[in-house]
Amino acid sequence: MARLDYHAPRQRHRGARRKSGWQGSMRLGALFAILVGVNIYVFFFRGGTSIHDLLKTSALSKKPVPLNQAPAARKGSRRSDPKDDSLIVTGSLKGHLGLSSALEAVSIDKAQVAELIGALRSELDMRSLRPSHKFEIRLDPRTKRIRRFIYRVSPIRSVVASRDAKGTLRARRAEIELDTKVEHVGGQITSSLQSAMAQAGEGHGLVARFVDLFSWDVNWYSDPREGDEFRIVVEKKYKDGRFYRYGHILAAEYRGKVGRFQAYYHRERGGHFTPEGRAISREFLKMPLNFRRISSKFNLRRFHPVLHRTKGHFGVDYAAARGTPVWAVADGTVTRIGRFGGAGKMIRLQHSKGRTTVYMHLSRFARKLKRSSRVKQRQVIGFVGSTGMATGPHLHYGIMINGRHVDPLRYNAGKGALLPRQERVRFLDDLPRRMAALEGIEVRRQKPTASR
Repeated sequence: MARLDYHAPRQRHRGARRKSGWQGSMRLGALFAILVGVNIYVFFFRGGTSIHDLLKTSALSKKPVPLNQAPAARKGSRRSDPKDDSLIVTGSLKGHLGLSSALEAVSIDKAQVAELIGALRSELDMRSLRPSHKFEIRLDPRTKRIRRFIYRVSPIRSVVASRDAKGTLRARRAEIELDTKVEHVGGQITSSLQSAMAQAGEGHGLVARFVDLFSWDVNWYSDPREGDEFRIVVEKKYKDGRFYRYGHILAAEYRGKVGRFQAYYHRERGGHFTPEGRAISREFLKMPLNFRRISSKFNLRRFHPVLHRTKGHFGVDYAAARGTPVWAVADGTVTRIGRFGGAGKMIRLQHSKGRTTVYMHLSRFARKLKRSSRVKQRQVIGFVGSTGMATGPHLHYGIMINGRHVDPLRYNAGKGALLPRQERVRFLDDLPRRMAALEGIEVRRQKPTASR
């Protein structure tokens, strides 16, 4: 019984294997017949295309396509208009370390890559290249020599390299001309300027320009109040009928509890001026950073939170997140930079007319900034921290005039420079029309928010 039980399964296995082999032969024969039939069909009805060509796909090969291949078969290439027989190759920087490797990936030889890079350096900052940038190359179909190269920096800006009469590649900048429309914007603040702009249908770009325009007059982190109004006449740039960016603010007004301020663009100077013809920009900005709140004001008899005794506080403390950029409020020269006891990491700037500004408790300084460095207004000089005697991240900002401390919140930097007489006459002649346009902008009054 044991032997019978042992051999029975073995016999069944042999029979199954014979049956399986027969079925496999049938399947193989059927597959062969299908392939023969497909080849006959494509040979007679598809113009001689082989089955190999039908199955082939460009996704199976990761190697660069040779330049001597037909233009229509090259990945990333297309034919140009009938008048231009150039072979057009397109590519991008995505997945490459730089422009050189991206060019070599589309089979541009190293000699031409070096020639092209050398021509582009005068117009294209190689440090500004991004993976999203794309390029187009036009090649001679016989010699594969570069005829023209287009590097797209943005949807409207490109750097173009083409050959001159001597055959040398020369680079130039090119920009698509946008359609410009002048539009009017008005609104009322209920919670913030940004939300009021959004309700008026405008984006962050206009908010930033408007804030910069009045940053010599308005402290945007303490002055705005509910009910304040703004009116703006602004250029809007359109590409193919779609909004692309903001242009110049031609006229603007901010009206609120802090005061009423107007600015008008003067094309001859490329800047903004008050209705009196004075420059909006002045020597000193209102604030040296974007802050959350003022944690301590100028006070000659303040109780010090660390020393626990009365000690003069000769500046303003702006509470802000660690790492918040701090900028110079005016053009100046660095006279002190480093760590100084309770002030922590500190920078002192010397300005014109005996004025000095100090910036204390920084976490770090801007790169390459050192003693005797020249800085420009709005240039970032350091970052908020809590070094020295500080209970939390903030900036201590102070102003001295001829060695005497003054309250930064009350300091008046004076008026802007007047336009020259003849320019001012032309500016004032056109002013009534522009003021009327500004006054004509409708501002929808919002209901006051409920007090908490």
